[in-house]
Amino acid sequence: MIIINEKPLSQIEKEREEAKAPLAAMGEELALLKIENMQKDAIIKTLGQELALVKIELMKLKGGE
Repeated sequence: MIIINEKPLSQIEKEREEAKAPLAAMGEELALLKIENMQKDAIIKTLGQELALVKIELMKLKGGE
C-alpha cells in the first residue's frame, strides 16, 4: 500500500487550527456580549432602585398625598 501525502503534516495541522479559529472567535464574542448584557442589567437594576427611592422621597415631601 502506497500513501502519497500531497501536503506536509504541519500544513494540515495549520489548516485544521484555522478552521477552528472562527468558532473560537465567535465564542469569545458571545462571552463579551453576555458580559455587556450583565452590566446593562446591573445598571438598569440600580437605576430602578434609585427611581424608587426618589419616588418615596417625593411622596414624603408632598406629605403622603
